[in-house]
Formats: sequence, structure tokens, C-alpha cells
Amino acid sequence: MLRYMERSTMYYLKQKGWTNVQIAEFTGHHRDTIARVLREDVDTHPKTRNRTSAVAVFAAQIAEWLDKNVLVSRVLELARADVEHPYTGGETAFYDDLRKVRRARKQTPRDLALRFEGVPGEFLQIDWGEVRDMTFSKPELEGHTRYFFAARLKYSRFRYVSFHPAMREETRLRCLIACFTTIGGVPWGVVTDTMKTAVLGRNAQHEPVWNPAYQKLAVEFTFHPEACAPASGNQKGAVENLVKYVKGNFIAGRTFHDDADLAEHCTQWLSHVNTERPSDATGQEPVVRLVAEQATFSALPATAQDYGFFDCVVVSREGLVAILHQSLFGAGASDRSCLNGAHSRHAHRIVQRSRTGGNACEIARTVCAHHHSVPFRGGLQDQATRPGDGLP
Repeated sequence: MLRYMERSTMYYLKQKGWTNVQIAEFTGHHRDTIARVLREDVDTHPKTRNRTSAVAVFAAQIAEWLDKNVLVSRVLELARADVEHPYTGGETAFYDDLRKVRRARKQTPRDLALRFEGVPGEFLQIDWGEVRDMTFSKPELEGHTRYFFAARLKYSRFRYVSFHPAMREETRLRCLIACFTTIGGVPWGVVTDTMKTAVLGRNAQHEPVWNPAYQKLAVEFTFHPEACAPASGNQKGAVENLVKYVKGNFIAGRTFHDDADLAEHCTQWLSHVNTERPSDATGQEPVVRLVAEQATFSALPATAQDYGFFDCVVVSREGLVAILHQSLFGAGASDRSCLNGAHSRHAHRIVQRSRTGGNACEIARTVCAHHHSVPFRGGLQDQATRPGDGLP
């Protein structure tokens, strides 16, 4: 149903010499509609049709979905999957009615930001998302919070998502390596925000002070780490949109029995959005453009499947560290912890001096598959003791 101003605009553009095709592209109507309107009087009133919209039965549900910021594409999927009265109409009619609801609720579309496009293999953006009160059907998991690691390639828009009960440092690094394995290589750069598992702060030159474990990973996997400026999420808009998309398209309207069921549904959803659904930004399936990126990726290191993460503590120059029943006096020690829980350690030189002038040594906790872990007595601060303290 066309309003007067729409008809008048069509007449005006025709008077200016526009073709019907140009008017159709400008107004968003079909060229046959333009031709019909130009044959009618400008103040023609459409005939009233006494019929109920097929979308009207979802009015209450649509309001609830919009309150939860569910994406409009997901709203259509939920309406079609409704058990009592599934929607069987077309997408255009549904979106037209939904647009009226959004206008009534004053939820106008936001202004679009200028999109920055990368070249193949240039950027991988990563972030965390949080879902409180996850809809688990298993009673023991009711009300639990789940976090998901989200990663997205800038050029191909290929997505990687995995869910976890916590946002620990090792979890994030394991997820990043799993993402590299999934996409088939290591991109040139990885963009993150100022999360503490990656960035500890900034120095006097405003350069990021990287978490030692993350910096070691970047060096050994040969990618360039980049950190967004504080409070500048727009600098990694691709993955920010992915976080919203996961909440609005994958989580919304779904119920999971447990974490295994959640992981299985996530894998199926990722397969759909990466291999079947064209990206709105590129018009192609992400897996198609991923091929061009894989040609520019760096190869994964041989240790990727069981990579050891780096950690360190500082002890005094008189400290004695017992590792695998070997006493190391006045020296540092490396300890790598693998995915399977095994450990490998070796001594190395003193790497820095403490503020009090004494020698300091570094203990690196990394992972490998050669020796079993030998528990230290006490916590991390108690791992170094003075000579003669009765170490086994």
C-alpha cells in the first residue's frame, strides 16, 4: 500500500527524466509497481482489504524477542519453527510487518560505520562473550554462566566459536591454537582488546605490555599481536559483531541439555554460517574466501597439538628450587605444561636482577609430554626455599 508522498515522489522523479528502473532502485519498489502508479492518479487511494496479517499472531513473541535483541533473521526462523502456528508466508511480508513494530518501538537502525577491509591472511580478531543463565535443561546446570571464545578472519569472515565455563589464560591460548588449526594456518596478525590474559598494561611510549605467555605464543607461532586502544571496540568490529551474532542467532531460542550438547549444536551452527550462508559483507560463503587466505598463512609449528605455555616467578639469589628431584641453586628453571598434563623442565641462566640487588631467576611453566608433574610443597611462592630447608 503506497502512501501519497511515495506516489508523489515517483511522479516528481519521472518529471525530472528518470527512467522507471532508476525510480525503482531509488524507492525500493519493483519497476512494474512504478509503471502502474504512473498510470494512476497521484491521489489514488488503495482499496481496503479486510484480512489479518499472518505476523499478527506473533506480536507478543516478537516484542519479547526484540527486548532480548534477537536478530530479525533469527526472529523469522523462530516464527517459522513455531509449533502451534508456524509462519508460512514470505520473508518480505514478514520483514515489512516487523519494520512497523520496530518503528513503533522507536528501534530505528543505527548509523553504519565505515568498514575497513583487510587483505587475505592479514587479520584475525578475537574476543570473549558471556552468556548468563544459559538455557540448560539439565537441572544441575540451571542458571549457569558460560563464556565463549570468538574469532573471525577479517577478509573471509570465517568464524570460530567455542564455549567454556571460565575465561582462564590457558583456555584462551588453547582456543587460539584450536582456531589456527581449524582455519589451516596462522594469520599475519591477531587483534585483541586489552584483556589481562593478553595485555598487562601500557608503557611510557603507550605500547602494549604483553602477557609473557601470550607474547611467547606470538613469537613461536610467528604472528604479530595487536591491541586495540582502550574503549575502542570499533577497531575490531568484525568479532564484536560475531559476539552479538552468536547471542542473537545461535543462543536465542535454543535450549541445550548440557555442555556436550551445546558444543555439538555450536559445531553444526558454525558449519552452516561458514559453508552455506553467504556473508552479508562479501556476498560469498566464508569458506570460499578462506581458500585465498590459507595461501598466505604461516604454517603451524610442530608443537601446536601439545603446545607448552610459558609462566615465570622470581626467586632470590639464595633460592633453591627442587625440580624432578634435582636441586638447582642460584639458577633459573623452565617448566612447560602440555595439554595432557605432562611436564618437562630444564635449567637456564639467570635472566634479570631483583630490585634489592640480588640475583633473580625465572621459572617458566610450559608443557611437554616427557615427564609427569612433581608437585611442589606449598603454592607458587613456596616453590623456592633456602638451602638446608629439608627438601626431598
